[in-house]
Amino acid sequence: MSFSPQLVYFLDRLSGFSTNVFRLEPQGSPNSGPSSITRITLPSNALLNTRSFKLHFLASTVAASSVGGRLPADISTLVERVEISAGGVQLSQGTNFYNTLVNAKAALMGSRCDSVTGHSELVRANKFDGAVVGGNAGDDEVYSGTGTPHVIDKWEGFLGTCEPRILDASILPDLVVSIYWAPNTVLASCKQNTTNALFTAKPDGDAEAAVYEIKNIHASIETVALADSVYDNMVAGMIASKGFVEIPFKQYFSFHNTHTGSSRFTVASQSLDRIWMAWRLGSYNTLDAPHAVPGYSTAAGKDASNITAALLSAYGGVHGTGATEKYITEYQRFKEPGAADALKYQLQLNGAMYPQYLAGTEDMYQITKNSLPGPVKYGLTMEQLRDSYFVQCVRLNMPDSEMTRSLSGIDTRSVSLNGYVNTTGTLTASANLMIFAECSSSLRVGAGRQLEIII
Repeated sequence: MSFSPQLVYFLDRLSGFSTNVFRLEPQGSPNSGPSSITRITLPSNALLNTRSFKLHFLASTVAASSVGGRLPADISTLVERVEISAGGVQLSQGTNFYNTLVNAKAALMGSRCDSVTGHSELVRANKFDGAVVGGNAGDDEVYSGTGTPHVIDKWEGFLGTCEPRILDASILPDLVVSIYWAPNTVLASCKQNTTNALFTAKPDGDAEAAVYEIKNIHASIETVALADSVYDNMVAGMIASKGFVEIPFKQYFSFHNTHTGSSRFTVASQSLDRIWMAWRLGSYNTLDAPHAVPGYSTAAGKDASNITAALLSAYGGVHGTGATEKYITEYQRFKEPGAADALKYQLQLNGAMYPQYLAGTEDMYQITKNSLPGPVKYGLTMEQLRDSYFVQCVRLNMPDSEMTRSLSGIDTRSVSLNGYVNTTGTLTASANLMIFAECSSSLRVGAGRQLEIII
């Protein structure tokens, strides 16, 4: 007979447990910049808490090369790609447009970026360290000093999803994290910062310019130690009996299309779990002025010292618009590819239609809510969804199967999946569509640090 845990008195004890945090220096220079690479080697022969990996740095726009340059909301937007390798073998090749994936998930589920070190908002006049940017035309968002005020502490892919989260690095070759920095087009360039109207306008003569630099890079990670060799013997026994231990993790494959009614993608995976669709303007990759998210105040004369009841959001502060202003870069903006209610959406997966009808915006939003790996971001309005956060998601696996380390998505290894995102209706010219195929991959580790990747 068994009883509910709520009725049973028990306590597990783990003696000899200890933990510590290590600082990791990058290979080569501690400084970096647009379209460059930073590589960091993780500790070997240790139990690593992969979720605790944090990248510390100082990001700043370069005043000599920028005109009203601003860093994007969520500092993860500066990362174009994250790659994990073990002994030179790619465990997770990382997806291009990593920053787009992060922002697409944040559009639907809310950002996991904090305001202390994560640069969670695109700032107009006041920086996160309390300093004022300045009121002169072309003033940049500049941070100085020898500290590291910016930290990326949440990761998609291997670091953020591998199980178990306490990874035994002693059974693997040396692990290296490669960070590919994004180009300058993820930034924004404003005319002036004294009013909303000037801040969302291009510099005089359409002279948009913004350049960022990265300094004082280092990483940190938590390691765990156990007093005896019971765990090591258990892992060794599993490898001896089964031939390997299996480490599941999420992997994403990106497909970039100029959507003209039908966009194709193809995936061969042991478990295709979700399809993410992020819609943008065709000019998303062009440096531009900050974009004001609708529903917040856009009063022409408002500044930081003149916040009154008359200048509250267009929704009166409800629907999550209590802040009086909110901005994103054009790179972060996801916009509906047609006029309101003008388009219908449907996926074709090897001939099967999903959903089984042409779905409008509201239908696709409900399908998206049912497909997310977590709660939806409440407080989002229809206007904001269509103008700034237009992202869709379709789940193809069992609900919450990731929580139990189950592979229940579509197996497309024998017959590669040919998928299409189809729309009917009038499209906006040069609508851009980013498709992300979310898959559950496996890393098998055998004796002698032999590796096998099952995509």
